[in-house]
Amino acid sequence: MTTSFVPKLKIQSRTFDKFIAPLLRLLPFAPQLLSRGDRPLKMTFEDQLKALVYFHLQEHKSVRHLIQDMKESDFAKQNIAPDGGISRS
Repeated sequence: MTTSFVPKLKIQSRTFDKFIAPLLRLLPFAPQLLSRGDRPLKMTFEDQLKALVYFHLQEHKSVRHLIQDMKESDFAKQNIAPDGGISRS
């Protein structure tokens, strides 16, 4: 029995932008996210949406792994992480 493995491809900016474009067109119709606590939100809804899509496309095992990837990967830093960077808070 032979098992064929599909190699994991790196996501490119153009590919990701093309993939997420329909979601971003719907974004103006989504309600604004509001903080329930004293601290303001560090990520916008657009940042969270991009992180969720990236999480599933890269098949991360946990959010901790996603956060580490967002700190280390050049693509994730430029396209996914919020402007101020990402932290475990």
